[in-house]
Amino acid sequence: MDTVSTHTLLRKAAYCRCGIILLAKDGHVAALNKDFFDTADLDIREGAPLPRELGELKQGEWIFFGKEWFVQAEGNKQVEVLVIRPVHAADQILGPYGKSTLNEEMVRLVLDNPYEGLTVVDTAGKVTLLSSSNERWLGLKSGSGMGLDLTDIAPKSHLSDVARTGVPERAQVVDLRGQTKVTVNLPIRRENRVIGAFGRILFKSTEQVEELAGRVRAMELQVERYETLLDEMRRHRCSFDNILTKNPAMLALMDQARRIADSSATVLILGESGTGKELFAQALHEGSARRKGPFIAINCGAIPRDLIESELFGYEEGAFSGAKKRGKPGKFELANGGTLFLDEVGELPLDSQAKLLRVLEDRKIDRLGGTAPIPVDFRLVAATNRDLGTNVNNGKFRSDLYYRINEFPIELPPLRSRPEDIPFLARHFLAEISRRERLPTPKLSPAATDALMSHNWPGNVRELRSLMRQMVWKAQGLTIEPHHLPPTLHKGLNAAVSGTLEEQLYKAERIAIESALQAAGGNRALAARMLGIHRTALYKKMNRLGMD
Repeated sequence: MDTVSTHTLLRKAAYCRCGIILLAKDGHVAALNKDFFDTADLDIREGAPLPRELGELKQGEWIFFGKEWFVQAEGNKQVEVLVIRPVHAADQILGPYGKSTLNEEMVRLVLDNPYEGLTVVDTAGKVTLLSSSNERWLGLKSGSGMGLDLTDIAPKSHLSDVARTGVPERAQVVDLRGQTKVTVNLPIRRENRVIGAFGRILFKSTEQVEELAGRVRAMELQVERYETLLDEMRRHRCSFDNILTKNPAMLALMDQARRIADSSATVLILGESGTGKELFAQALHEGSARRKGPFIAINCGAIPRDLIESELFGYEEGAFSGAKKRGKPGKFELANGGTLFLDEVGELPLDSQAKLLRVLEDRKIDRLGGTAPIPVDFRLVAATNRDLGTNVNNGKFRSDLYYRINEFPIELPPLRSRPEDIPFLARHFLAEISRRERLPTPKLSPAATDALMSHNWPGNVRELRSLMRQMVWKAQGLTIEPHHLPPTLHKGLNAAVSGTLEEQLYKAERIAIESALQAAGGNRALAARMLGIHRTALYKKMNRLGMD
């Protein structure tokens, strides 16, 4: 090989930061780029024979020489040139993933992230690497930072100290060239020996830190608020000790319910509206091993038919028009590990009844728009004020679902069947509501008590509680007398019989509707359910009776 060609190859090798060995015909080293081999710690010299491993290479072959070097043999008819270069750290780190262009770009992005300036120094504090963003910030040309003393270009940086001591600095606030930065400086070790350190700028200003800290604090406060609300909800759940009664039938029911509270049996609670079905469901939950889990209640009669399945089963993103972006879990999922209370279960559409039965059998649900079943573990408690047996005979309720949820029925008696509980509960509600509203607690006169006990209470305990709320505000510490009570209580039932049968029926119907509306707080749909009639029928009756 002529002198010009040799000189050109040596210049190219120096530019590429690799070694080149030109061989004589006898296999000895004819020439090499001396600067490279002086720093490479390789025992290869001009005029000397090659190490045996390299001397045995044939044209086009390559080997890993030691742990750090890659050597390839080149030539026309025989081996004339050996090219030797370091095994790149990226090759060692990425291994079989190194062929991916995406991964190569990822390594470049990590080393040259414009948002996190990277600086590397050796133990003497000399720069070995500056990311291009740091070069621009320091006003340096590309590559010109190599070998500079870091203290000359960034006097207040602690990176050189970390390289010298091996002690890391995390999240330090530093003034660099008149700008406040938040940095992290970590030592670099090789074979348990510190060989340098690298530093990154985590935040370009303390304002960014304060903003992030504000966001974290806001999230912490929100979590605290939710935890407090959850604790409040758990504290306000009713246990059997919170159910107040002196009625023997109710006391016997509670004893039965306590015995099956910790079982896996599905409980069906029957009773008129306002008898306390949800309170019993909560007490069953609190008496079970699932008490630390969620108690999820849903009124099947209060949800439109076209939304009932999305509420129960949940849905995936894009399942239907208007669906939330990330989808939404249904009540079955939310009740996982706890109890699901289905109030007014008799109002479920027939197709939803079939799906509920399948969930109870398989203990898996499919979200709307979903592709994979989701396992669920919950205890079901259902309730209704309807006669499900009659609905089964009329084809309005599936018989298989009825027998599945009717494993342990509990029928709560109406308040009119518990006369001894009426004054007892009335006094309790007066004290409770007065304390909450910070008002003096009124007392019940004997005459008012008699009026309460003679009332039919179509709204049951709910109606009684609503009336006592009115009395707290109306009497405000006085003794409640019959004239404080609504006319339906101190007149209707105790009035002497007068008028024709039709007139008596007219009056009785009006009194029943007024009482139901009062118990329902003016909610006509709820009042209609309490009276066991359709809402349209209630409107017609009110119109016929001249009621507003």
